[in-house]
Amino acid sequence: MKKIKKILIANRSEISSRIQFTCKTLSIKTVAIYCSQDKFLLYVYTANESYQLSGEGATAYLAQDEIIKIAIKAKADAIHPGYGFLSENSNFAKKVIATGIIWIGPTPVSIALMGDKICAHKLMQKVGVPIIPGFYIETLNKELEDKILNEIGYPIILKDPLGGGGKAIKRIDTPDKLYEIFNSTKEEAKKLTGSQKLLLEKYIQNGRHIEIQIAGDSKKFIHLYERDCSIQRRHQKIIEESPCNFVPQKVLDQMYEAAILAAKTVDYKTIGTVEFIVTPNNEFYFLEMNTRLQVEHSVTEQITGIDLVNLQIQITESNKLAYKQVDIKKNKHSIECRIYSEDPENNFLPASGNIYNLRLPKGPFLRNDHNLEESQEITPFFDPMISKLTTWGVDRKTAISNMLQALDQFEINGIKTNIDFLKKVLNSEEFLTGNFHTQLLSSDKYISKINQTTSKTHNTEQQKIAQIAVELFKQATKQNNTNKTKNKIGSNWRNQEWE
Repeated sequence: MKKIKKILIANRSEISSRIQFTCKTLSIKTVAIYCSQDKFLLYVYTANESYQLSGEGATAYLAQDEIIKIAIKAKADAIHPGYGFLSENSNFAKKVIATGIIWIGPTPVSIALMGDKICAHKLMQKVGVPIIPGFYIETLNKELEDKILNEIGYPIILKDPLGGGGKAIKRIDTPDKLYEIFNSTKEEAKKLTGSQKLLLEKYIQNGRHIEIQIAGDSKKFIHLYERDCSIQRRHQKIIEESPCNFVPQKVLDQMYEAAILAAKTVDYKTIGTVEFIVTPNNEFYFLEMNTRLQVEHSVTEQITGIDLVNLQIQITESNKLAYKQVDIKKNKHSIECRIYSEDPENNFLPASGNIYNLRLPKGPFLRNDHNLEESQEITPFFDPMISKLTTWGVDRKTAISNMLQALDQFEINGIKTNIDFLKKVLNSEEFLTGNFHTQLLSSDKYISKINQTTSKTHNTEQQKIAQIAVELFKQATKQNNTNKTKNKIGSNWRNQEWE
């Protein structure tokens, strides 16, 4: 077993801070990387070493060779990719391993097999994991039109098989829109991933998005239960919870088995997530496998008590999975809300600006993964997720109540956020009763309904007072905040990450 002493984190912001936290508990030193826009973020100063990238914005974190050179310069033993960016890039994993640096993740072969949705679907079909009816197409013709109509039926969905994050995904409800949407989706896919084929599938109406957290050492495998990720906007998750109270346990047990079978099929090593869509009749189909740490890993950590980053490092160091299935117990209920800098009233378009009057939630049953600071500039260069708020409780009702309390404490001005929108969703009858699915937030009727309601935790009089105070604060400190944003370093040392 090789003991890892220093890890370069090939990522940014809150996930870098999250990985740093576990590394410190294991006495492992950390190396952070950053672009100029991230120069003053907290994670840069809490790492043992920090190196600036030559690129700008999000593309800076895709510079494979430069990142590896920094790792060599810093004498890092290993690279942890976090999620997003290069985390599921098999070529990057190969390059890291070729230099003699340890890759904290699955093998490049596993990443490649599951990253190509065409290949993944064929593998799953071969071993008997249920897949959604569909096929892959490069061009359209009359024969294909008839095949879609007769074998699948509308509505259908088109996807970039190499993509993710809700991009290059389009729903088609009627045959007359087929050519138009096919051409636009293919063009988008070509720009995003260079894909020449599109995955065409039957669209599952009112389905639930359930994912199974798994771990393995290529020989032994376990699951760490499920997460319900059905509350989505623009095909991206905004609320996740565990366990799922609205799918029968018998069906969940079958999904656990299917997820482990998927992992065994590619000799999977370390942690990963197998995603399924569940129909209203409780039939389930394989969607994809994410060969990395998930954004929503916190809810699994809260119900199992297992640090998933620690588990990644442990499997990487020893090549052995230390847990047996009987060791994995679930208790409590946990919910995560993704806080986005976006405008829910304008089709969830990303928002930017300077933060002021920041007040972060505190309490005994919450966790807030973030890199937020007073006077910080939220730029348009990155994904608009600015915080991951997680709460838990003895049951679902308590976890929801704790989340509403935490969201009510969360005060942030200068940018638009989805905080009030999240409160309305959590308070809605559909969410409270479990009568929700992946298309819920696409329903104009539902959006209109919740927008006419006021969050139960909302106090109108207090809000008026707060608004007056905010405006006074803004006028008094506008120039000061601008200067601090450009020049500050000291306040970045104020560690709010794990309050």
